[in-house]
Amino acid sequence: MPRGKAKTAMDVTELLHQDHMKVSELFFQFSKAEEEDEKEELVKQILTELHVHAKVEEEVVYPAVEEEAEEGEEVVGEAEVEHKMIKYLMAELSEMTGGDEELDAKVTVLCELVKHHVREEEKEMFKKLRDSGADLEGLAEQVQERKEELMTEPLPTMSATLEIGDEEGEADDATDDAEEVEDEEGEFVPQMKALDTKRAPAKPPAASKKGGKGRGGRRKSA
Repeated sequence: MPRGKAKTAMDVTELLHQDHMKVSELFFQFSKAEEEDEKEELVKQILTELHVHAKVEEEVVYPAVEEEAEEGEEVVGEAEVEHKMIKYLMAELSEMTGGDEELDAKVTVLCELVKHHVREEEKEMFKKLRDSGADLEGLAEQVQERKEELMTEPLPTMSATLEIGDEEGEADDATDDAEEVEDEEGEFVPQMKALDTKRAPAKPPAASKKGGKGRGGRRKSA
């Protein structure tokens, strides 16, 4: 039988909450793990779940929040900054093994970052999305369908690199061109910043069977 469109009876906030609970359980399992192999496997699971979750939020949920919710752009802006911090630690962890000395500490920091992100998202963003009148069940279908696609793909290579320069493509010349500031001893030093982790491009939503709905449940004008 050919595979049909992903179906879910819940709204998108309930679906994302389930993801949050699953990752929380993985962090708890890691805190109890003692064997290096077990820790390494749990880190892989955590990174996979966070990668897929972040992708569906950035491709499907955040654009809907920006379009439909009150103060949506501001809320999404804060969430994207948190995603950048989380992704940076994820990249570092992706290069570590179960025996690395800093593994436990970095997983703990990642866990705290994720907890904070989840609290803010569920307390503020989810409420605004529910109050917006968006098609939450339609969004849930899009999220579930995209998750199923992503779970069949390998985890992409991650990079936690600091580069000098403000724009992508300037790294090679950044040593000469970077803005300099005077330090406490009167010497000028180039400013360094983490590479920008831009939001994943939004995936065009699948055609809705209900009709008359745009992305995030917005009704199209006649």
